[in-house]
Amino acid sequence: MPSIAPAEHSWSPNYHRHMEENHSNGVTNKDMAINLLQTRLELSLIREDFQDQLRELRQGVNRDLDAMNREVDDVRVGQLDISSLVAD
Repeated sequence: MPSIAPAEHSWSPNYHRHMEENHSNGVTNKDMAINLLQTRLELSLIREDFQDQLRELRQGVNRDLDAMNREVDDVRVGQLDISSLVAD
């Protein structure tokens, strides 16, 4: 796989020099386009996997928070029960 150099734009003064270097190294525009498409696909898959993991993490945190809130509610109900017994 050819090495990937920093992105150069057609308006860059170095663009044509880099293009000539790539062709002299045997790297064609087609090779660069294929590498770019592969990189975009890989990034898309990584992003999708990251979003799935983040979604699972959020769901887990929400479940844990709900469970803790239920425990707090149970404690409050217990305190109210004890308070009413002591008041009687």
